[in-house]
Amino acid sequence: MNIWDCHVHMRGGETADEILRGMDAAGITRICLFARYPGRDIEGHGPPPAEAYRPAIEEVAAIQEVDPDRIYGLFWPDPRSEGILDLVEYALLDKGLRGLKMIPNHWSPCDELLFPLYEKMQAIGKPIQFHSGILYGFGDSSRFCQPVLYEALVNFPGVRFSLAHISWPWVDECIAVFGRFRAAVRYQTADCQMWIDTCRGTPDAWRLEALRKAVPFCGTKRLMYGTDCTAGSIAGNAPWHIRKDTDILVNEMGLSEEQVEEFFWGAAEALYSGG
Repeated sequence: MNIWDCHVHMRGGETADEILRGMDAAGITRICLFARYPGRDIEGHGPPPAEAYRPAIEEVAAIQEVDPDRIYGLFWPDPRSEGILDLVEYALLDKGLRGLKMIPNHWSPCDELLFPLYEKMQAIGKPIQFHSGILYGFGDSSRFCQPVLYEALVNFPGVRFSLAHISWPWVDECIAVFGRFRAAVRYQTADCQMWIDTCRGTPDAWRLEALRKAVPFCGTKRLMYGTDCTAGSIAGNAPWHIRKDTDILVNEMGLSEEQVEEFFWGAAEALYSGG
């Protein structure tokens, strides 16, 4: 079975060879690899300067270039940075990165500040993978990451996006927001602009309950598998995640082989293919 890990972070200094060997050891076919955040202090209130982004873009683009079929590089911008729209064009069009990774931090996804970026992403046609849910290491920034705040994207129907961690602890709210976006396209899931990234964030005590709610309401066509690993820890962590989620989906929930394949591969493929 092909497995697409949609949520892998760079720490800096990793090589493509190391990442690919880790993927092979874990049985991972493809990953979304998030560029480093360009600021030295992600918890700080100030956005990074424009010149700080280039090294992070070049680093992830060089890794993607080694095997672009298996490594999908994503650019991590802060929308408050000066010249950010030009940098988005550079990363996604000139360097060929596959989309954006964003964590609301002293800005909210419903702020009008974001609207020009959403318009740009509609024009480019590549997706945004957002963090959603509580953050353990980012000060009080979780107040910017509640899933209901993403409802503003209904005004930008050309923007495909995902919310990570099933927005834990706001799982029910995340699922309700998905319902809002599906209703906007007359309940046609294939036309819905929202996906849910199920990477861990839901602790074991909540994991089964979260998937029991998300699968029947959202369907596996819009639920993506992810680990939230670092690029250097895939080999050690991904097999554990795969085993646990497979046990829940197959043994606890009785999903079909087709549904399991959608969860581990098909949903992410749909996000990046545009449908």
